Amino acid sequence: MDNIAIITDTVTHMPREIAAKYNIKLLASHVVMDGKSFPEDEINIVEFCDKLPGWKKAGHMPTTTGIPIDTFLKVYQELSQKAKSILYISQTSKISPSPQTALQAIEKVKGKLSQTVFKVIDCGTVCGAEMLIVLEAARAAAAGKSLSEVVEVVNKMIKKINYILLSDNLYYLAHGGRIHRARPWANTKITNTALLEVNAATGGEHIPVARCRTKGQTLKALFDIVKQRSGEKKLHVAIDHADAPAEAEELKQKVLSQFHCAEVFVNQMGALVTLHTGVGTRIFSWWAED
Repeated sequence: MDNIAIITDTVTHMPREIAAKYNIKLLASHVVMDGKSFPEDEINIVEFCDKLPGWKKAGHMPTTTGIPIDTFLKVYQELSQKAKSILYISQTSKISPSPQTALQAIEKVKGKLSQTVFKVIDCGTVCGAEMLIVLEAARAAAAGKSLSEVVEVVNKMIKKINYILLSDNLYYLAHGGRIHRARPWANTKITNTALLEVNAATGGEHIPVARCRTKGQTLKALFDIVKQRSGEKKLHVAIDHADAPAEAEELKQKVLSQFHCAEVFVNQMGALVTLHTGVGTRIFSWWAED
């Protein structure tokens, strides 16, 4: 029996081969289209991106829901047969109800699964930043660390992690109510790229960082932030993109040329995050080694 089973969200955009390597269980939030609810990881992302502009024009955007409680109940039962402890590292509760649902599910099963230790951690961020946190937790668990030691790793990572979203169109974030203090930027008629941040330091909410007129200015602003925060330290990087593989690859090559990187992941966003950020969005997440 394993010591710890780790659960996280599909909105980490973690490749399934990496999840399988570290025995990480990925749970999907749902996207509601035409009155039907679909787990986001079962949606064809190419078709979804093609339809998104039409939904916007028609004023009939899909909606989203968190991970169903029945999914947590089923997974808790399954993992309790394989591990002594179950750790769910969730996306920020400011944009998802899933952390609360996970806790509600624990209340329902704790009598039946009294031998299993449960822990839920709201990581204060999402997407690639969440993935990088979960990876370090999984690596610690694979190395034989105890639950308390893995939780300590997660808490340290939460303080280290950085997430910068680069958006050319804030309509989708504003429509989904996920823009918070950057809402005035969504109403501007100026063409620009907005840089928004989401991590524990922002309270798990999107806050504005900068606005840039050109691609060159955008990347300079981003890399200036990275240099200011991380200096010459070795970086672990995740780049998420919403149907923008060429721009994501360009960003990867530029970061490799300017920084010392231990690893760089490039992942396609799923339907849920694409719905809330729009096609073409990029997200740059990183943490620096001590």
